[in-house]
Amino acid sequence: MKKLILGLRTKIILLSSSLLILPWFGYQYLQEMENFLRQGQEQTLIGTTQAVATALHERPELFNAQASFVNELDAGKDLYAYQLEQAINIDGLLNDWQGGQQQSLFYGQKQVRFQTDKNTKNPISFTHQLGKRNGYLYAYLQVIDKKPVFRDIHAPRLDQNDHLIIALSSPQGLLQRYIVSVYKSGWFNAYLMPGLGADIKQLPREKRIQGFWKLSASGYTIELRLPLDMLGNKLGFALHNVSNPNTHRVDNIISTSNTDDLAELGTVLVPSPEIKRILKGMSHTKSKIWVVDRHQRVIAESGDILQADGAWASLQAPPESQWSRWLSKLLTPLYALILSPPDGAFIDDLKDATRLNSQFIEQALTGQLQSSWRVSKDKKAMILSAAYPVLVGNQVMGVVVAEETTNGILALRNKAFEKLFNMLISIIFIGVLVLFIFASNIARRIRTLRNQADNAIDSQGRISTPFSASCSTDEIGDLSRGLAEMVNRLGQYHHYLEQLAPRLSHELHTPVAIVRSSLENLALLPQNEDNKKYIKRSQQGIKRLNRILTSMSEATRIEQSLQHAEQQQVIFNDLVNGCVQGYQMTYPAFQFQLSQPQQTLQIVADPDFIVQLFDKLITNAMEFSDTENAIEITLKKEGGFACLLVSNRGPLLPDNMTDQLLNSMVSVRTKKSQDKTHLGLGLFIVKMIAEFHRGEIIIKNRADGLGVEVLLRLPVAGS
Repeated sequence: MKKLILGLRTKIILLSSSLLILPWFGYQYLQEMENFLRQGQEQTLIGTTQAVATALHERPELFNAQASFVNELDAGKDLYAYQLEQAINIDGLLNDWQGGQQQSLFYGQKQVRFQTDKNTKNPISFTHQLGKRNGYLYAYLQVIDKKPVFRDIHAPRLDQNDHLIIALSSPQGLLQRYIVSVYKSGWFNAYLMPGLGADIKQLPREKRIQGFWKLSASGYTIELRLPLDMLGNKLGFALHNVSNPNTHRVDNIISTSNTDDLAELGTVLVPSPEIKRILKGMSHTKSKIWVVDRHQRVIAESGDILQADGAWASLQAPPESQWSRWLSKLLTPLYALILSPPDGAFIDDLKDATRLNSQFIEQALTGQLQSSWRVSKDKKAMILSAAYPVLVGNQVMGVVVAEETTNGILALRNKAFEKLFNMLISIIFIGVLVLFIFASNIARRIRTLRNQADNAIDSQGRISTPFSASCSTDEIGDLSRGLAEMVNRLGQYHHYLEQLAPRLSHELHTPVAIVRSSLENLALLPQNEDNKKYIKRSQQGIKRLNRILTSMSEATRIEQSLQHAEQQQVIFNDLVNGCVQGYQMTYPAFQFQLSQPQQTLQIVADPDFIVQLFDKLITNAMEFSDTENAIEITLKKEGGFACLLVSNRGPLLPDNMTDQLLNSMVSVRTKKSQDKTHLGLGLFIVKMIAEFHRGEIIIKNRADGLGVEVLLRLPVAGS
């Protein structure tokens, strides 16, 4: 029955464990949902680029002003003005320029336009950068020059010292040239230069071009600004270097482009304010949007990729229950191990980019709608990009590029994951609880059946308590009623067996007496030797049959006598000592060795039954012992019990038979005793008498392996 209960619990645990497949299905569902959300985000972002491109279609002036008509760009010649995020202080210090070396351009020997001595010990180079802010174009040149030469304050000309030529196209498309020539470090204004070949003397000052010339350890720095409304779409810088202040001769010229010819000037791209205003109207999309020209140069941008998570405007979430809040707080560490939270602090590798060089933009410039996925530089964010071409007639003038991260989808997925798993865990918890209650109820009912089955039959095999059947209509109720019926029938059968021995004894006594008397009378008549032999054998069989009938009725007779036994205080020492002396006189062939304590052991018992019990123990010991070794009898006190130990040397008990020997009709005999009548009732009677006196019998092999010992424990009087 215990195995049945354990098996039932195991099945319930396995059934409960099957509920754990629900989170797996939930996780698969969330992955599918995430894929659908990404597809939806991709379509939405494509729609955003299409909407912006629609606003830019058929507007060539927006791109012609950005020199998008140029077929090919020349790095270093064609310039780009970055959008400056902070104000620039014109002081010759470059600490307020963002981007540093990543956005600046270097000009050295490859950009030399004129040089008198190729082996000069003073090679000239400079680093250059453009920026745009609040209607001004800012520029700096960080010049490497070991021997800078300033203009003499009284010099009539402005070109006999180190100086800078600024050439640009006016909004009307005319070439305008300006010279920056200073006689010391400090603030300056540029001078408007005349046409080519004219004398550079007494030039008018152009106050709109302002700057600062500052000496440095390696040369000098030129920082300047000019209004954007002075600038068309071309710009160039030429640095003229004078090495010898005595000769006033220009030794070399390094320039971004040829500043003497408008057609040779490099283009300049300044982010378009008109396109910027168009993009500003799309700022509610929370997308990062670029507009690039046909050379993949950024001419306008809007938004911040760190904020472009692609999430919809969040609605007010319904209040969570106390259970949900407690469960979320409890499972947050587990969710942190499973889920990857969105990281909004990733590195944007396209921040302040002037060109978007990627294959999918090149394909978009062919007139195809494109989208792609990429991972941020630090691998913390997944970025979705979409590109849509801008058309003027049948020609692609540029591309609208929009980007968003999947952080919004990740946050939405994580929130859905938490809610779904909170619900699934609640369902699993409730399901396990219901199954546990159900299993506990079944286990309780089965345990009740087990207890009833255990208590229904006592150690003698009798039905001690009636088995009460369940009124339930389920299978366990059927089992209970079946067990009750079975116990009922067992009780009737056991009662029949109990009455069988007395009935047989009573019924067989008369036929046995008749046969015995007939044999005795027959023996008195004269018989030959053969007849006497048969008569003697028949008389021996009658005696053996009589002993069997006596043994069969003995257990029943003792059980009935025990019900009327009168117990009294008995000195156990004297009782055992007297019995041992009697055994020694009765069985002189055997030796008996008695060991008992000095203290008096009193028990409450019927001395006649105790003596009968002792007799059967001694009889058993003699049957399994030889006359050479003494039967050891030890009396001692252990706790509140008087312990009588009878030990003999002889054959050992078979394995797993020590408990069965105390049952009725169980006997273990050697071959030499097979001719004697043994029904296995001796130790059964011993057990019956011991239990009547609240004691117990223990049979086991001796520790030294030389024989068997039987221990009788009886409670001491007053314990």
